[in-house]
Amino acid sequence: MEIKYQKNTHGYLDITFHPKWDYIAITRLYVENFLQINMADKDNIHKVGTAASELLENANKFSTENGIRMIVKKSKVDKIILLSVFNHASKELADKLKARIEEMNQWDSLEYYIHRMKESVKNKKENSQLGLARINHEGQAQISAFYHEDDGVLEVKAIFCI
Repeated sequence: MEIKYQKNTHGYLDITFHPKWDYIAITRLYVENFLQINMADKDNIHKVGTAASELLENANKFSTENGIRMIVKKSKVDKIILLSVFNHASKELADKLKARIEEMNQWDSLEYYIHRMKESVKNKKENSQLGLARINHEGQAQISAFYHEDDGVLEVKAIFCI
């Protein structure tokens, strides 16, 4: 998947690494430091950093092959930050994720976050499955997912208005 540099960006970061838990915290700090170059708003920087961490954790957990890719773009024109995470995944997993995102987008973000917290406590699963709800509510991000069937790559996008 080729990514071209876009003229209207005020910053562009593209990282690919082997799925490894140790890299997630380091990558979050790197993203936050990258954003501090052109942004003063620490709340927005923290929101994007948290989202990067959450999405990378999901990619690490559910990747079917080595190689996770993350792209961060800060637009000059639209005052948005685009965070995209790519990983190899099964179509079944991608469909479940897309259904979860569609469900989430039908709710008020706070109500959905509370709903997911209650479900997490009720189901007592090892993983809380709160990451997307957290990004949506706390980060006020628009989340979407796309599955590229030709190469089995799942792309999850979070868009932040800054």
